[in-house]
Amino acid sequence: MKSITANLFQKTMAQKEFDLFNDEQLFERLKLVSYMLIFTYPCFFIVDFVLFSGLDHPVFKSFLITIHLFGALISIIFIILYRRKDKLASKSFVVHTYVLLFLIIGAGSSINSQLFTKNIYAYIIIILGVAVILPINPRNLFIQYTLVQAGFLIALKTMEPNHFTYLSMLVNSTGTVVIAFTIALAFYTFRRSDFINRQRLSKSVESFQSLFNRNPKPLVLMKLADFEIILLNKQAIEYYQLPPKGKEPYNGSFLFPNLEERLEILTRLTKEKRIKNYVTEQQMTEDKKRWSLLHLELIEYLDTTCILIDTTDITEIKEKEAELFKHASIDILTGVRNRRCGIEIIREQLQQSQEFILCYIDINNLKIVNDTFGHSTGDDLIKTCCQVINSQLSSIDILFRIGGDEFIILFFKKQMEEVQQLWAQIELDFQTINQSQSKPYQLSASLGFYHYKPGTSITVEELLEHADQEMYKVKTLKKAHV
Repeated sequence: MKSITANLFQKTMAQKEFDLFNDEQLFERLKLVSYMLIFTYPCFFIVDFVLFSGLDHPVFKSFLITIHLFGALISIIFIILYRRKDKLASKSFVVHTYVLLFLIIGAGSSINSQLFTKNIYAYIIIILGVAVILPINPRNLFIQYTLVQAGFLIALKTMEPNHFTYLSMLVNSTGTVVIAFTIALAFYTFRRSDFINRQRLSKSVESFQSLFNRNPKPLVLMKLADFEIILLNKQAIEYYQLPPKGKEPYNGSFLFPNLEERLEILTRLTKEKRIKNYVTEQQMTEDKKRWSLLHLELIEYLDTTCILIDTTDITEIKEKEAELFKHASIDILTGVRNRRCGIEIIREQLQQSQEFILCYIDINNLKIVNDTFGHSTGDDLIKTCCQVINSQLSSIDILFRIGGDEFIILFFKKQMEEVQQLWAQIELDFQTINQSQSKPYQLSASLGFYHYKPGTSITVEELLEHADQEMYKVKTLKKAHV
């Protein structure tokens, strides 16, 4: 019961709000109508006193002049009222009064026409004009139409002696009143529905904006067409470290500075309507980056297709992932890549059919150093060799430990002569350290090469086997030489 009462109360309040709004709009329209009547009165004056000057119908002429003067007078009065509208107690009363006056003028003009032209055109025009231009509350309009139509028919009966002519005018005028009322009802109903829908939309927008701003996560709402940002909550401004908003609106292109990435997102959103768990690295400032997990969804906001973006900061998670990956990919002793990571790199190069030179390295005399000086010195031997080798490698070359005292170098964008010259420089560095006698051991290594060229059918295992055999040949020769 309470719910029904509350609904009725809401409907009643909504109806009152619309009537006030409607009368406010019609009050503004009356200003235009009044100015139109005032500016056209000179034309009526010419008709009354010039064109009809020779007409021998004094009653018709006098009444016509009176009607035209009365129309101009009430228009002037309205303009005066309009300029004092802030002091008016009720604009609604003024609007309804003027509607009634216009209907009376129309009826009076047509009654007067019976003295001369025998038509009711003026009345019909006013009835339809009121319905289209001034559609007031249908209940009040029905009362006014009924009263004026009844008065018009009574006056017409006294003026028109011919029964059938009277019936014809009765049918035509009454039909026009019914049609005019239907038109006014349609306009009024449409405007009321539009007003109520706009109110609901306004409340929905207010509710959405309230929830949007109170959301603890950074939220961004931007147009799909040009990435213009419509809404940003406080959390988003702080998260993306945006400057204070100036005259120009924010643009969401900073979220996806890469054009290809932006086009990919637009294509996916158009097809799928939403994208979940989209991971992206974003440059917040010149020296600060963040990893973000984005949820993107297409929504309609104020008749505009927009992208709603929910942001979650996953920088800490990504940093931990990178640390774990580093531990999983790096050899703890030497700091270079480990076997698993190196083998994966070789496999990728073979899949992509990229040319490279593989150098299989075996550090000499590790067992002797371990047996003579201990394993810690042996570890130092391995680390020193890695440091010397790394110092000569370019940024695109890769060194990784395949196990024990065995290492592999992958040379990219180099020919065999360049690689051999580079290794010769490494051996010179070994000799420099050996001659300094800063270490209790001698640095040296055996190596074998394999030049992989695109189109060669070979597995990772076969490639390593070939390089290992070449290295073993060199190692055997060195032992024989010693």
